[in-house]
Amino acid sequence: MAVNLNIKTNSKQLSAKFKRFQSVLPRIIDKGVKQAGFQLVDIVRTKTKKGIDFKDRRFAPYSEGYIKRLQSENRPTAVDLFYDGGMTGALTPSMVKKTGKHKVTLAFSRKEEIDKAFFNQVTTDPQREFFGFNTKTEKIINKTFNRFVEKELKKFKL
Repeated sequence: MAVNLNIKTNSKQLSAKFKRFQSVLPRIIDKGVKQAGFQLVDIVRTKTKKGIDFKDRRFAPYSEGYIKRLQSENRPTAVDLFYDGGMTGALTPSMVKKTGKHKVTLAFSRKEEIDKAFFNQVTTDPQREFFGFNTKTEKIINKTFNRFVEKELKKFKL
């Protein structure tokens, strides 16, 4: 007794879909990473405006001398690193640059604002660390990135 088994495969179609997937995925990831950079810019600006650092702690208070200067100029004395809007204004989505494979860098657009940010982040005592992210923020961005990639892949019906 003999059994004949004929199997028809769609290996050519499967191979074509796999090649398409390989060409599409890196572009989708790069686009998603850039969007993640935009989202991080928004989070940094929002937290800074609320007066909290990237670790979700309140900023250290301004010095008495600086508070007096702000009061004499009729400016708000809330610690939000906002004097004229230059520093946070220089941190814009246009400064989210692709700097490698699936990698973006956030930066300030002007040297003067970089110096202000460095002063607040590193050299002032106490430091006001506003430029960064914690694991909570990373999880939020990661979740958004994953949703974006899934949505984009569905468009290609892979």
